[in-house]
Amino acid sequence: MKLKKEMKDVDLMLLVSMILLVVIGLIAVTSASFPTAKKYNLNSFHYLIRQGIFLILGIISMILIIRVPRAVIYKNISWLFPLSVILILLLWTPLGSTTKGQARWLDFKVIPLRFQPSDILKISSIIYLSKYLSRNIYTLREPKTFITAVAIMGISVGPIMIKDFSTAVVIGVALFAILLAAGIDKKQFLFLVALGGIFIWLVLKDPENKFRIKRILGFVSDSTNYQSADLYQARQSLYAFALGGYSGVGLFRSRQKYTNLPEAYTDFIFSVIAEEFGFIGTFIIILLFIIYIYRGYMIAFKATNYFDKFTAIGMTTYIGIQAFFNMGVCAKLLPVTGITLPFISYGGTALVIAIVSTAILLKISKEGTI
Repeated sequence: MKLKKEMKDVDLMLLVSMILLVVIGLIAVTSASFPTAKKYNLNSFHYLIRQGIFLILGIISMILIIRVPRAVIYKNISWLFPLSVILILLLWTPLGSTTKGQARWLDFKVIPLRFQPSDILKISSIIYLSKYLSRNIYTLREPKTFITAVAIMGISVGPIMIKDFSTAVVIGVALFAILLAAGIDKKQFLFLVALGGIFIWLVLKDPENKFRIKRILGFVSDSTNYQSADLYQARQSLYAFALGGYSGVGLFRSRQKYTNLPEAYTDFIFSVIAEEFGFIGTFIIILLFIIYIYRGYMIAFKATNYFDKFTAIGMTTYIGIQAFFNMGVCAKLLPVTGITLPFISYGGTALVIAIVSTAILLKISKEGTI
């Protein structure tokens, strides 16, 4: 009864859009992960059960955030942000687990714990920068304040960009959106754009990142070699869209997910949805994300203080840009990045963090403060 009262004044459109996306995600994960489960002799619902466990953790986290006093988040971000950066640095240690060229996972082999620290950094960096800018909003155009804000952005993006380029771009865009909302001037804007361009060039220039260059070249190539390794994922994803047509082939009837489409239940789950539910299914998902993003920015617009405005802008941008990147990759509008689809793709840490981000937005919509 008390929880019902606390949830009474939250933004219902945002909450409902998130719930629908999560439900669609559970259905899609069940279908898309079926071949992989069978391949490794697992229970057909193995990945659904695991995703369900993390969903429960996410719901518990949401309830706690809705109930927790504003001061708890505001004060504790001062150590949570440095801790999340330290977790990123651990990717350079034996604890870092590399998969397909990307070191995204921390694997504590002694205990059964494996997660992506970059997901934690998404939230902590957004809140930390929001806190700093809200306290220094009137001096942002002064060199000291601006350089400090850029330093926070650099600490958030720099280390993870070397190990996980696409996630770093998501974080960078979210923090950049906060700085834009804070009111940087034209020179500061151009400085950030130039600095970002230089940093991306330096990262891509590294010999260890040749595979990223190949992905980009494969994306812009007009090659007719359909079995080219650089084009394979994108081509198979487009085939899934083509097979789906207007209304799809039906739930569990996707053919691409069996052998042709890699990462069917994570990076390319949107393609499986396109094949099974067609244009109608993809349109519904895009519409739900548009509603979510719209309500997120409206919450930011209506917030009564700068801290809440910046936090809401950052959280909404992170969800929005990540969804755009994933769907853009699946539709071959962008190079393959390895970014998952928020709320829908399989992945425990990502699901919990996306729900936590929504919980923060709901808290802001309810109270005007977090």
